[in-house]
Amino acid sequence: MKIVSRVIRKQIIQAILIGGVVGLFGVAIFLGVLQASNQISQKKEGESQGVSGDKTVPTAVESSASSMFYASQAGVFSNYESASVFLAEYPTLAEGTIVEVDGKFYVWTSMVIEESKLTFLEKPPTFKKAFSVVSGNCTDAKIAELPVVLADKNAAKFNFQETAKDSTLPADWQTIGTAASKISKDLNIVRLQVFAHYKSKNACLQVKF
Repeated sequence: MKIVSRVIRKQIIQAILIGGVVGLFGVAIFLGVLQASNQISQKKEGESQGVSGDKTVPTAVESSASSMFYASQAGVFSNYESASVFLAEYPTLAEGTIVEVDGKFYVWTSMVIEESKLTFLEKPPTFKKAFSVVSGNCTDAKIAELPVVLADKNAAKFNFQETAKDSTLPADWQTIGTAASKISKDLNIVRLQVFAHYKSKNACLQVKF
């Protein structure tokens, strides 16, 4: 009986040892498979990122025009009524106009593209006001191009005597330009009057000081 007991005990110990070795081997295989799977997953992810990184995702880009100008400024007011009273008070401001910028009302007498062309009044005294016109938020392409049109040194679009309509300009361009030309023959005053009109009708035309 002792011999049988010893044999059985030995077999049990061997079974335990074999079971332990097999268990460890199984765990090792499982860990190896798991690691290999992670490496493959990371490799695929890296390849995916590499492919997407080579491609540029197209984004919508708005066309924007910006041009620099100089105005002869007579005054600035917090409301339109005060600016109108001031404008009517001086006969020398008869060709001037009011331009609203960020809730303030500026009285300007001319608008030039070259600082040297700027002229000033003595009564009331005027001074230089540099600014740019930006049209980046304009959805109408014809309005968006106005800063460039107004800044054209050749004033190619300011021939309001022509009857033919320019498809690149606003539909009322000729009408507004003709009306401005009756106020003055001075191109710099006509430019101001035309700009003031479109600025008042299109909030997307922004003045930056």
